[in-house]
Amino acid sequence: MWQGGAGMNSSSILLVDIGNTSTHLALARGGRFMDVRRVPSRAQTRAAVRALLRACKRRHGIDGAVLCSVVPRLGGIWSDELEKVSGGKVLPLNHKLKLGIQINYPNPASIGADRLANAAGAHEKYGAPVIVMDFGTALTFDIVSSGGFYEGGIILPGPMLFAGYLAEKTALLPRLPFPSVRGAMSAKGKPPLIGKNTKQAMLAGLRYGCLGMVREIAASLKREKGLRGARLCATGGYAAIVLVGSGLGIAIDPFLTLRGLERIYRLNFPAKSAPPAAGIPPSGKLS
Repeated sequence: MWQGGAGMNSSSILLVDIGNTSTHLALARGGRFMDVRRVPSRAQTRAAVRALLRACKRRHGIDGAVLCSVVPRLGGIWSDELEKVSGGKVLPLNHKLKLGIQINYPNPASIGADRLANAAGAHEKYGAPVIVMDFGTALTFDIVSSGGFYEGGIILPGPMLFAGYLAEKTALLPRLPFPSVRGAMSAKGKPPLIGKNTKQAMLAGLRYGCLGMVREIAASLKREKGLRGARLCATGGYAAIVLVGSGLGIAIDPFLTLRGLERIYRLNFPAKSAPPAAGIPPSGKLS
């Protein structure tokens, strides 16, 4: 939990970020992020969402909510259930809201809501220009230029999509579930460059292959006009697996999307919002 200064607004705002792999949520109140958790997206049902939200309301109360979803089926379920526990005060994130940044993009309606939240959170915390990477099911790069404009970005498969595709399209290569990958990476910091068995070879390809893509894309972007001094930051469940120990100087911020959601809610409903979440200590836990 991160605690801000005294005398801050005490409204309880639920932040919900629905991704293809997991749903990230937290309660923002009085300068704090509380009850931060990730739940798998694939197995969610309306009954499970309803039970989770009712339990959250009993523990903390919910005065409003902001919803970011890239999964239409789940977005509808969460929107309905959030309406019930928040008295109808639900803000669906879209490009028409006050974001704290401007959009320089031909079709802003096509920008993923999570990418807008990332850009808003990165701009608030790191300033501009800034390049934010999100290591989820897809690996995305989003760019905010020095004038505070969202310029667009890059989309490519995320780390586990590469691993899953290898298992799907070959006869003998195993599937590497995320807990296995996370455990192998965290135990030694990074896998050996030269694998001594099939799993090690796949882990090396996963880590160093993704790292090579990140290094090349980041370097190319920073050669673009107006981005030479850009800050680099990263979020998403796989960011640490790829970036820890890389020496690339990329700030890893697992709460960046939530920070962006909280900022957007404050900008659009200032009387109901909490102050900026300027930082969450390393001890903050995901449950």
